[in-house]
Amino acid sequence: MVPSAGAGTVADAVHEFELIERIIARLRDTARGNGVVLGPGDDAAVLEIPGGHQLVVSTDTLVADRHYPSGACADAIGYRSLAVATSDLAAMGATPAFATVSLTAESLTVNWAERYADGLAAAARDFGIAIVGGNVARGPESVTVTVHGYVPNGAAITRSGAGPGDDVYVTGSLGGAGLALADENLGEWSLVALKDDSPLKRYWMPQPRLQLGIELRGIASAAIDLSDGLSSDLDHLCRASRVGCEVDLDAIPLYPGAAADDAVAMGDDYELAFTAHRDAQDAVDALSREHGVRITRIATLQRDVRPGVSWTRQGEAADVRPGYRHFK
Repeated sequence: MVPSAGAGTVADAVHEFELIERIIARLRDTARGNGVVLGPGDDAAVLEIPGGHQLVVSTDTLVADRHYPSGACADAIGYRSLAVATSDLAAMGATPAFATVSLTAESLTVNWAERYADGLAAAARDFGIAIVGGNVARGPESVTVTVHGYVPNGAAITRSGAGPGDDVYVTGSLGGAGLALADENLGEWSLVALKDDSPLKRYWMPQPRLQLGIELRGIASAAIDLSDGLSSDLDHLCRASRVGCEVDLDAIPLYPGAAADDAVAMGDDYELAFTAHRDAQDAVDALSREHGVRITRIATLQRDVRPGVSWTRQGEAADVRPGYRHFK
């Protein structure tokens, strides 16, 4: 996790707790927030959520050279690590609230840790999240983020609520972040250089569909965030709901320059795939207009078919590779 230049002071020369204090100092206001009774610096955080709500919790681990290039700019890693974890809250229709963060590295510098905290804080402000604790340890290079949100009792959107006849929708466009993987300089981009919509910005600064997810409560019957690729993630939703669907590759909303075969398998888009009753089309269209987000209907769930997704192109069966797999 140590950047190739500007490494600063090695953490071994700084007391572990001083390093943590420096990180907390860089977090500034993002170490506080609504519901934070006691934030970072103690043995544990003390938090509260509104009455009549349930807690929603998700954990993501990013491993260097697997989920991001080792030696990448620390602020970009900080932003990305919180964004990808927070996308799970969007899929559940949860209001984001808190996060804890753990950094593990064989060597860690003060300079890197402070820049990581700057990127983390930028994402926390964008998503309305308080960073309430975490850990620093020596070991293989990775970042683990646990996010906490809340929903009204019984209102969480799950993967298992879809039924036959429901329509399948995808937000935004797919394949943009995947295009960034072809950039040989992927790890050299800092947040300050990512100004316009581009594959690089979509990779390092994905924007979870948080408010849209919240407003899908009561409209969506099931949802999942697209982290590993539509081909795998939609299959997970269908299997959880015990339904099947057929998707035409020509129906997929694509980022400019992306090919459908690649876009559905690349992952890293952090858009939402969701299902809704056929009578919900007007409500979905209204959400699209309200948020300025393209929402595309790509399929209808079918009866009496094997749970999962089949793919076609112009009426003919198509072979689509699965999305990202941690274990082959």
